[in-house]
Amino acid sequence: MNSSIHIQAILDASHDGIIAVDRDSTVIWVNKNAIEILGLPADIVGEKITRYIPNSDMLRILATGKKEIGDIATVLNRQIIINRLSIVVDGEIVGAVSTFKEITDIQKMEMRIRKHCMESGLEAKYRLEDIVGRSAAIREAKAWAATFGKTEATVLITGETGTGKELFAQGIHLGSQRAAGPFIAVNCAALPGNLLESELFGYEDGAFTGARRGGKPGLFELAHGGTLFLDEIGELSLPIQALLLRVLQEKKVRRIGGERIVPVDVRIIAATNRDLEQQIASGQFRSDLYYRLNVLTLELPPLRERKEDIPDLVWSIIHEVGERGDKRIRDVDPAIFALLQRHDWPGNVRELRNVVERMVLLCQSDRLDASDADYFVRKMQRARSGPQSGASDEEMLIRKVLEETKGNRVEAAKLLGMDRTTLWRKLKKFGDGGTRR
Repeated sequence: MNSSIHIQAILDASHDGIIAVDRDSTVIWVNKNAIEILGLPADIVGEKITRYIPNSDMLRILATGKKEIGDIATVLNRQIIINRLSIVVDGEIVGAVSTFKEITDIQKMEMRIRKHCMESGLEAKYRLEDIVGRSAAIREAKAWAATFGKTEATVLITGETGTGKELFAQGIHLGSQRAAGPFIAVNCAALPGNLLESELFGYEDGAFTGARRGGKPGLFELAHGGTLFLDEIGELSLPIQALLLRVLQEKKVRRIGGERIVPVDVRIIAATNRDLEQQIASGQFRSDLYYRLNVLTLELPPLRERKEDIPDLVWSIIHEVGERGDKRIRDVDPAIFALLQRHDWPGNVRELRNVVERMVLLCQSDRLDASDADYFVRKMQRARSGPQSGASDEEMLIRKVLEETKGNRVEAAKLLGMDRTTLWRKLKKFGDGGTRR
């Protein structure tokens, strides 16, 4: 096989359309996909490209030597995405090459990515009607969220930690026209800046040390056609804020280390427990990004302002624990509800869930008594009164759990939410090292 036939075979094996011209704009190489996509004659090699494509953009590349990446054009009623580059030999422009792909092909790849998202569990599970509560405050929040679901605008959800911001974000997504698309949540405070950048925008092969071979699509690409939920948006660094603003404005992303521009169709729902206007005043948050995000605002009430919802929340948590097969509770002492309603719940529903789950798991019967709740509520209140009482309460709690598990430290560690090594170290501090089980 001579070299020209060899090169032609390589070009024809590409899924992209490829066409190259020399310095005089004469076509020197073209592959089958380019002929098919552009509707060119098979014998175009040796002809001026302008004979078939008047005002061809390849002329501009020959004149300027600048590359053009991610240009979108309509050819024969089909949208294609085009990359154009000059061919330089010994510092001299000797030609230009253009590669292109039908956007429908890109959309097929996006569908495969979307299928991967669904199989990986990157989808919303909770509808607005699944959010527990009958108080006026929660009913108003759900009504506004339902209204927001019917729009495409960005939403900023505000509220204290543990008020259910992600649940509302999922509910808004499932009430929107994007419900069949992916729902991807990312906690902006959980990742350092450089790692968060690669997660959001993706990276190409070899973009940095340790980069996955073949590169990795970012969350914006994975969320295409759906919703990206950015929790704790107030924790973003200023450089990441600038990158996010650009994506919101241009609706395009460029992977780290790459040149290809990827169009994205993503709705943003952001959440924060911070005062973003105060952060703007102190120079920690960009005002232009704030106004991009704060098109629609949903403020969630803290649990202390809707204590009448506590009985329903308690039963909901009990049923969830039962469905997991951990423990079934059939009756609850009504005094428990009154006791729990006297607490202010600074950790909101998340804190209530933690207390109720522990009560259920440690209960020795199928009925929750007021004494079970009283122990945990007093424990929380004393823990907040100061470090000394907090330390003794921790020892009391650990010993009670060990008593309930009959000294089984593996089970006790699970119930306490800590690993065995941590439990052993705490017991040793309390003067009870013993033998680990």
